[in-house]
Amino acid sequence: MNGSTPVEELRALADPVRWSIIEELRGGTRCACVLAEVAHVSPPLLSHHLKVLRQAGLVTAAKRGRWVDYTLEDDALVTLSTVVAGGARRSR
Repeated sequence: MNGSTPVEELRALADPVRWSIIEELRGGTRCACVLAEVAHVSPPLLSHHLKVLRQAGLVTAAKRGRWVDYTLEDDALVTLSTVVAGGARRSR
């Protein structure tokens, strides 16, 4: 990931819209237009949510002409599951 902390990553995922975006990206790279339909938000609000996810190191963006494709970071879910599992062990 890009140096973000586990707290920043979890905070990014705490929003239902961002969670729906991550769920969609688990299926592979998606265009922003598809993510807008999935998330049921306006393009400006989608842009905000995607920025938060990028800053947390959870997704990457690649321009394709006038379109932008988003992809889940390869190690994002592995890192998050490790953090969550580690926190669960400490809380016992």
